[in-house]
Amino acid sequence: MIPIPVELDAMLAILNLPKEMGDNGIFKEHRTLVLEMVRSVVFPEHYTRAIQENMPEDDPLLISFRFGFCFLMLQSTCEFLNLKTLGEGIVKTVGLDQSATELLTGSEIDAFKAKLELRALTLLRNYLNQSGMERLTELKPRLPKVLRAGVI
Repeated sequence: MIPIPVELDAMLAILNLPKEMGDNGIFKEHRTLVLEMVRSVVFPEHYTRAIQENMPEDDPLLISFRFGFCFLMLQSTCEFLNLKTLGEGIVKTVGLDQSATELLTGSEIDAFKAKLELRALTLLRNYLNQSGMERLTELKPRLPKVLRAGVI
């Protein structure tokens, strides 16, 4: 199996998205962009293997690249998806009687995208080049520093 690009049906299954989303052309349009995103953060030899070699399904490189590609695809497209809403966006909550719907705000979508990118880069960490490692470090949540204060 070639790790990337991931077939549309497999990607929808990995991301737990409805099968009818396969009709949405947005994934086809973003495919090259996501491949470029992956290429820019991994070493060239790993990228070449991921787009050309047939590997067994339990190969760690195959698993890492497939899931990384899927998370980056969702990261790239999430703000443009219309998931079962009357308007644009991703549903955050639905009222009890289905009449009230709350969508993710812009800042919530940005936080969601950052989490998806962090997850993708974490999966690809064994194959990341210097810029990929720097981006992973930027995205990792940092523990708050202890601040000591004294009264004079």
